[in-house]
Amino acid sequence: MGGLLSKKLGAIIAMCVLTVLGLGLLRSSAASAVGPAVSIGSLETGVEFEGKVELEALAIAEPGLGAWTIDVHYDPEVVTLLECGAEHGGLCNTHFAENAVRVTGVSAKGLDGDNFLATLFFGCKKVGSSDLALSLSVFADATPGGPQPIDANLLQGGITCTEGHDKLLGDANCDGEVNAVDATLILQNGAKMIESLPCPDLADVNGDGAIDAIDAAIVLQKVAGLID
Repeated sequence: MGGLLSKKLGAIIAMCVLTVLGLGLLRSSAASAVGPAVSIGSLETGVEFEGKVELEALAIAEPGLGAWTIDVHYDPEVVTLLECGAEHGGLCNTHFAENAVRVTGVSAKGLDGDNFLATLFFGCKKVGSSDLALSLSVFADATPGGPQPIDANLLQGGITCTEGHDKLLGDANCDGEVNAVDATLILQNGAKMIESLPCPDLADVNGDGAIDAIDAAIVLQKVAGLID
């Protein structure tokens, strides 16, 4: 019996890995279709809950992204900006405007391909929705001696705030449901593909102090109805 359970657990973990790889391929294909782009994610969460979105530069060709100044506009009546963490030595100005955060940075060598530029955490104040609208002040490549502007598509995002919901063990993204998406995020976090989760306390399903593939497998087992 123990051997059978181990095989099932191994199969579920393998399924998680394949799901993560598949999502990565889909994201890469989407970026290639639109060319160079700046993207901000979307999220749905309950009032008095929080969640995160990622700001990314996508499909940047050589010599890579050398300088960026990006404003993310939101509706302060619906959501609150809780935190912003910039990548690649960049900076976030969360007080740039009442309804906007500014993310800026530079790279002498250039960032090519897909790169996370910042992680933004928002909290919902009331039921409603807020666009996450991007505007570029500077978006230039890393050409030595003469950086050139990059013509980038803007992939806008948004936040939907719903009625508050109870916290559910396994709900890693705090959307009020436990499903295969949570398992994928838990696996990505355990593999260091992403730095954090909106609800890390709910992601440690077995309560062992670590967020890893075992937690992802347990979530999938629950979703499949194999365990309660």
